[in-house]
Amino acid sequence: MRRQRSLERQSQIIRTYQAGEKSLWPVGSVKLAFRELYFSRHAIWHLFVRDFVAGFRQKIFGYFWILASPLLGILSFVFMNSTGILNPGELEIPYPIFVFVGTSLWSLLTITTTTVANGLIGNSDLIMRTNIPKIGLAVTGMASVLYNFLVSIAVLFIILLAFQLWPALSGLMYPLAVVPLVMMGIGFGLMLAVVGSVARDITSIFINLLGLAMYITPVVYSAEFANPQLQQIVRLNPLTYLVDTPRSLLILGRVSSPLGFMLASLVAVLVLVAGIHMFYLVKDKVAERL
Repeated sequence: MRRQRSLERQSQIIRTYQAGEKSLWPVGSVKLAFRELYFSRHAIWHLFVRDFVAGFRQKIFGYFWILASPLLGILSFVFMNSTGILNPGELEIPYPIFVFVGTSLWSLLTITTTTVANGLIGNSDLIMRTNIPKIGLAVTGMASVLYNFLVSIAVLFIILLAFQLWPALSGLMYPLAVVPLVMMGIGFGLMLAVVGSVARDITSIFINLLGLAMYITPVVYSAEFANPQLQQIVRLNPLTYLVDTPRSLLILGRVSSPLGFMLASLVAVLVLVAGIHMFYLVKDKVAERL
């Protein structure tokens, strides 16, 4: 009941729209996004609680599935590696830990993109009935994504204990090193959120292409190749550094390519700004398309 009253208060705030306003520039879009996210912070929290509880209602394993899911995701790669089918190359990290961290980071990217991309469609009823800022509804699922990521970190510590390994002291910087990857996922998701409301197959096409991009990113194998052309593709891929750097920082205590990570982080910032700006350019057309 309290949650419903909070959402109603958000919807009762009166906004005035005037014709002839100045065109919105990317920096203005970012400032407006922060203002509207702050405005809708209470609605985001209530929607997170609603979706989190509903996601595990009437399920046999309930919240235990959050712990088991990351482990099940790496079983196929570990099995293929143990049988010799998959050769990941020379690694300084035990392969189960290597692939667990890599797939967790890649899942963070894909789930962030998918969650934000489907945020408006999933909350279409609130778009029609309330005045909650659309960007707040688009990113409301990020609370659940970040919660699941924190759970995956807890599972990682269990795996490290099983292998009698300890994270490097620089592993404390791991959450910060993951931020550019999250920013890129949000940027992609905001672009798809407005485009997907018009052509909904675009989102599924992009997610499938993102899945293919995993094979030119050192997620489940080393970044070193004998083929020079393939090596160059991997080296120019920004996701290579956004995945490999947090993993190396956490386990090995070093950054293999500081310049590569800085440039990749810059690309992530540009994707986020472009996503926010594109979202605000098209968002007013969303309601009539839902």
